[in-house]
Amino acid sequence: MSIRGQIFAAMCLFVLFAAYGLQATTIPMFPGQEYEPFKPRTMPMILAMAGLLLCVVRIFQLWRMPQPESTVVLAEFDWKSASLLCAVMLAYGFAMTPLGFVAATSLFLAAGFFILGERRLWLLTGLPLLFSLAFYLLMTRVLGLYLSSGLWWNV
Repeated sequence: MSIRGQIFAAMCLFVLFAAYGLQATTIPMFPGQEYEPFKPRTMPMILAMAGLLLCVVRIFQLWRMPQPESTVVLAEFDWKSASLLCAVMLAYGFAMTPLGFVAATSLFLAAGFFILGERRLWLLTGLPLLFSLAFYLLMTRVLGLYLSSGLWWNV
């Protein structure tokens, strides 16, 4: 991609982060929460500001770079892996409710690792299961948030 294209992409991301930050200001709060140090708006606003800052930094970096010779990058792109990863992400979204967070996330990560070239079986099974189980326990037990346990637990 040319430098102009990268600057355009960074500017598009800047607009998206600005819209996200503006939308984050509309998150409702309970009475009295405006005095709390950590509000429902805090993380979205921090993410929006960090994204805006990184976009500005990237735009300045690209303006200072010399113009390289134009090359065809799209021909070198691995379209098969990218398409497979998109299909796996779509399947992950559909599998979340029936399989539950732990099973769906483990399968998603294992499939993603496999598509990206990992072939060691212990890494394809152990790491995704360990990560998704630890994240599930952290979110549900420690933070008290709801993550789907799947339809097969409710039978």
